[in-house]
Amino acid sequence: MRFHCLQHMPDEGPGHIADWLAAHAHSLTFTRLFEPSPVFPELGEFDGLLILGGAMSVHDEEGCTWLVPEKAFINEVLRAGKITLAICLGAQLVALALGAEVRPNHEPEIGFWTVRFSGKSLEHPLLRGWPEKAAVLDWHRDTFTVPPGAMRVGMSAGCATQGFVWGDGIIGLQFHPEFTVEMVEKLMHFENHETAEEQEFVQTAEQIRSKVKSVWKGRKLLESLLANMVALHEGELLV
Repeated sequence: MRFHCLQHMPDEGPGHIADWLAAHAHSLTFTRLFEPSPVFPELGEFDGLLILGGAMSVHDEEGCTWLVPEKAFINEVLRAGKITLAICLGAQLVALALGAEVRPNHEPEIGFWTVRFSGKSLEHPLLRGWPEKAAVLDWHRDTFTVPPGAMRVGMSAGCATQGFVWGDGIIGLQFHPEFTVEMVEKLMHFENHETAEEQEFVQTAEQIRSKVKSVWKGRKLLESLLANMVALHEGELLV
C-alpha cells in the first residue's frame, strides 16, 4: 500500500508508523510543510494519507500560509474517499474539513493519560483489536467537536473527544500513538517543558519520563490500526 504523509514539523515525524510500514513493505512519501514550497501529490499517486501533528493551530493561516493549500488538499482527499489517519493537529484539520468546530480545550492536556474507548467505536472495523482503554501521550491545547456523521472514538479525563471515525476508512486521533521515546524527549525540549509546573492535566518532565515507556501502548494500537487500514484497502476487511 502506498502511504503519503503530511508532516508539519521537523521533529514530529511518523515514528512508529514509519517503522511498521517499512517492516511490512509499504511505501511512504512525504510533503514536508515546514520546507519551502511544499508540493502535494496527485490523488492517484497514493492509497492512504497520514496527517501528523504540530504546534500551530488550524486557524493560524496568516502565520502558516501553507495551511490554505493543505486544507484544500485534505478536502480533495476526503471527497475522493481515501483511507486517512490523522493525528493531533491532523485530526483537527480533518475534523474542521468535515464540519466540526476546533477550539481551545478547557485545559491543556500534556503527558500520559488514560483514554477510554467506547464500546460502539471498538466495533468499527478500523479499531478491531483495540483494548477498552490505554495510557497514551497527549500534547495539545486545542480540541474539536465530533464531526457531523462521525463517531467518537474515546475520551479522557482532560478531553471529551480523543478521536473520531468517519465512514469506513477515515480516523482522527487527538493523542499521539506514533511517538517514540526519542520523539517525546525532543518535544519536551522544543516546548521548554523542563521547568513546566504540574497542573490538573499537565505532567512535569519528570512525570512524563517516569511514564515514557508507555509509548509501546500507542505502538500496539497503531499496529492493529494500520493492519486494519491495509486490509480495508485490499478488500480483506469486512465493513
